[in-house]
Amino acid sequence: MPVIVYEEEPTTTSLWSLFTFPGRKEVSESEQTPFCGCAVGSVNGCLYVLGGISRSKTVSSVWRFDPVLNSWSEVSSMLANRAYSKTGALDKKLYVVGGVESRRGSLYPLQTAEVYDPDTGVWSEVPSIPFSKAQVLHDAFLAEMLKPIATGMTCYNGRLCVTQSLCSWPVFYDAGGKVYDPETNLWGDMPSGLGEGWPARQAGTKLSVVVGGELFGFDPSSSSSVENGKIKVYDQKEDTWKVVIGEVPVYDVTDSKSSYLLAEFHGKLHFITRDADCNVSVLRANVNEIPGSSSSSSSSLSSSKSVLGSCSLKEKGNGDIKSDSVIWKVIASKDLGAAELVSCLVMDI
Repeated sequence: MPVIVYEEEPTTTSLWSLFTFPGRKEVSESEQTPFCGCAVGSVNGCLYVLGGISRSKTVSSVWRFDPVLNSWSEVSSMLANRAYSKTGALDKKLYVVGGVESRRGSLYPLQTAEVYDPDTGVWSEVPSIPFSKAQVLHDAFLAEMLKPIATGMTCYNGRLCVTQSLCSWPVFYDAGGKVYDPETNLWGDMPSGLGEGWPARQAGTKLSVVVGGELFGFDPSSSSSVENGKIKVYDQKEDTWKVVIGEVPVYDVTDSKSSYLLAEFHGKLHFITRDADCNVSVLRANVNEIPGSSSSSSSSLSSSKSVLGSCSLKEKGNGDIKSDSVIWKVIASKDLGAAELVSCLVMDI
């Protein structure tokens, strides 16, 4: 099992602060923002909740939360109705890519993209994501059944990296990805190793985060009976993904849409997980202490210690921890009831 310690911090409970999303008492029924399929993004120190599904139809509404004012406000709607889209911030602008739209009672994948400028409050079109690999589907039946969809997006090296899959719900087939350069306003091919090796393979949602300039991804266990996963880092020079943490504490919740998230905070890798008892825990790993990442001064990606893990669970600091093991510290935990994990964002306020 992964090495876990529990920090004894008297201020742990103060880490949690709940705020209420606009409800029926605050807005009219026609303005009610949906809670299903919304995308979440952040830019300029504000949180944005975008689109979603309301009354079986996708919508384009956008709500902004200002943590300084502790208030919600509705801003300009997106150019397209969309749900389950991917978001990312570059150059103080918020990008929204893909998702699905409702047509004739069904949901269809979108390849369109748009960008929001919070200074002007205006949405602008971004070129649609090309999907050249659709050409390889010579079988007419498969071409009709499998549709391209964006399954993940990360801002990396000043560009948007969007992974793509061929989808026939609930089945996903990995199909590489595309990279958007805001300077040229063009999409380009993603390096084959980056796209085709992106964790997790054949998954509807690919979790990744940039920490210290490096791209990390989470690869859950392929077995539903094993409660762990792996953290991989992308080696840009070799165009390949390499395992740097061999075991991650995952609570397998079969009836949960998502039982884990990745985040970067203060230069450290954070893993958020939800167990069967509805307890949400935030665990922290110091990337600089991970042998195998280029952030570590002790070893390189090619090190023989690049795959980590431990067979013992350490609670509250009892016992010795191996120096070559990554230690996950539980820095906060709270029972959030039936709430699902949707997204984790870090905002500069």
